[in-house]
Parts: sequence; C-alpha cells; structure tokens
Amino acid sequence: MKSLHAHAREVAQYEAREAVRAGENTPSVRGSRLMLATVTDVLTGGLVQVDGDMEVRRLASYTTPADGDLVCLADFGNGNWLVLGKLATT
Repeated sequence: MKSLHAHAREVAQYEAREAVRAGENTPSVRGSRLMLATVTDVLTGGLVQVDGDMEVRRLASYTTPADGDLVCLADFGNGNWLVLGKLATT
C-alpha cells in the first residue's frame, strides 16, 4: 500500500502533466509565436493564402505579394493570424 505522501505526489504529477497538455491546446495560454510560411495564392481584400490551407490578412506594407514568397507569419495566440511581410531570399 502506498503512503499518503506518495499518492499525493502522483496526483500532483498527473495534474502538472494535464495542465501542460491543456496549455498546449489553448490559445490564450499558449501565447503568440512567429513562423515561416510560403504564399500559395494572392487573394483580394488584403488576404493571402499560405501553405495551401490558410487565408491570412497581410500588413498594408506588404504591397506586392506573390506566389512562392517566403513570409513571416504571426500567430497571436487568440486565433488571429497576420502575415508581417516577405523575407529576403538571398
């Protein structure tokens, strides 16, 4: 039979693992991040499609988007995404 202390330690470890798992999938906990993406289609209304499956708004300063552009993509952690602009290729 386990001691009360050993049982409490197992429960605490389980709760810590579950908190990490929940945080990985919860935008408000996960926070923001920057990623690289490739423009796969230029859409109307200030949008571009990246990596073939996501429509994202672009900054006004990214004036000439083109298919194949390598861009910096911001995920704000609250469900909002933004293409910050094109990266230099050389």
